[in-house]
Amino acid sequence: MKEEPITQQSSSNASLDSSNELSLLEEEENDYVELNEANFMDDAFGIGQLTETLTKNQERPPGEELNESSTEKTNYEDAPTQRRKSTAAEVVQKYKFWDKEFKNERTKIILRFIYNYIYLIAGLCIALCIYWGSYYNRTSRFKRMKMGIYIADQPVGVLPNIVGKTIEYFFTNVTAIQAAGDFQVWNYEKLDEAAKSHNNNITEEVYRQIHHQKVWLGFYVRENATLQWYQALATGQNFNISTSLMELVYETGRDYNAVNNYIITVYQQILRGYYTFIPQSNLVGSMLNTLNETQVNNIMNNAPELVTTIPTFKVVDLLPVQNPVFQAPLQIGLIYLVIFAFFQFIFTIKIHMYIAEKIKGLPYVGYRILSAQFAYLIVSLAFVTLNTAFGLDFTRTFGYSGFLVIWMFGYLTMASLGSIIELLVLLLFVIKPQLIGFLLLFVAVTNLAPTVSPIVLCPDFYRYGYAMPVRNAYDLLHVAYFDAWKGHMGRNIGVLITWIVVSNAVMPFVMKWMAKKKAQRK
Repeated sequence: MKEEPITQQSSSNASLDSSNELSLLEEEENDYVELNEANFMDDAFGIGQLTETLTKNQERPPGEELNESSTEKTNYEDAPTQRRKSTAAEVVQKYKFWDKEFKNERTKIILRFIYNYIYLIAGLCIALCIYWGSYYNRTSRFKRMKMGIYIADQPVGVLPNIVGKTIEYFFTNVTAIQAAGDFQVWNYEKLDEAAKSHNNNITEEVYRQIHHQKVWLGFYVRENATLQWYQALATGQNFNISTSLMELVYETGRDYNAVNNYIITVYQQILRGYYTFIPQSNLVGSMLNTLNETQVNNIMNNAPELVTTIPTFKVVDLLPVQNPVFQAPLQIGLIYLVIFAFFQFIFTIKIHMYIAEKIKGLPYVGYRILSAQFAYLIVSLAFVTLNTAFGLDFTRTFGYSGFLVIWMFGYLTMASLGSIIELLVLLLFVIKPQLIGFLLLFVAVTNLAPTVSPIVLCPDFYRYGYAMPVRNAYDLLHVAYFDAWKGHMGRNIGVLITWIVVSNAVMPFVMKWMAKKKAQRK
């Protein structure tokens, strides 16, 4: 009769123990999460010291600060390392993963994994969509690339400008060529007027149009091209018809990546179409019609190459880039600039934590800003020195002063990127610290997508690239290394300086706001 209450009591105790264990597990889990969220990022980014520095209204007396520091040091040195005994570990050992008693915790774990996967997939999609999107349907936008058709050939007496008219017809009436670019035809009168306004001859004016980035490619029919060919046919003189009448002009130094990846491909496609078109045209027949029978017989017997050789374009690169090493700093090197701007922030955290204990309020904020600028100056010096060590000539545009110019361009780039990254890291620490890794990827992708590809070939969305630090730095490096047109230098430098000034002007307010948020949580 007495055993029944004992059995009921045992069952009740077992149920109570199980309930206590689950409750203890939840408490331990919450403690663990709170400790991690509160302390890990504090240790990593020195937020605790920053909070203490920026939220105290008055400075303590030097003696008191010294005594506290000494006491803290003594306690730190004398106190043995203590490890928190994990009750959760003991409780978990009593269950298997699929036990009924572990159902609530199992559900939490699965939901946490799903939650993490959502963030990972979202970050992956955003990054890849921004970068891959710049390549989407690119061939359909070749039509946006401006090409100049400069027809300096003109009629002379009764001799028509046969060569000029044939080339103009090819670019304006052959359907397959129309999709390769936006072809703008300049006749002799328009060229002559522009040349006189700039005190140039016709050829110099064509080169000026290319150098000033009015067009990506220039197809230039030289002045009196038909007359020169006619005189060679009439006299039978030795004349290199293949490259003496026309030129194809461009500059690799305008945009190294764009020219090597797209411009060369486009003009090769156009030339293949030209070689197919010319034999079907009546160019040679029209030239022979300008001769009498005796002259025709003389050509056929003594200089047949004057009518059997197809006149083509002589390729002229006004700013050639011979050293392939330039591909490194102008492609992968741009990614490294973003990464090392972030590393500067990470590597100096411990120093900032120490300084935060000694300097209070706005002086500390000023120290943070100035120390970062000095670090960018040093890292950018290493960047230009490394380029020089690998044989990249810096004297082409500014002489030996080019080293200092490129150094300053590198500094502006690092400072603009680093200031943005540091500002966003502080914001993300308060909002969601786990996204700090995605921040680095996002900054890299948004800067590189409109840089390694010409913006004119990207969807309209990527016009934001004109305001991004890396794109403007990319243009400045072309000026310094290749003597590209300097017309956009003011805009490029202005964009970089604007990023630096705005980011650092906002920095004190963000640091103060972040410190208050941290203090409120405590």
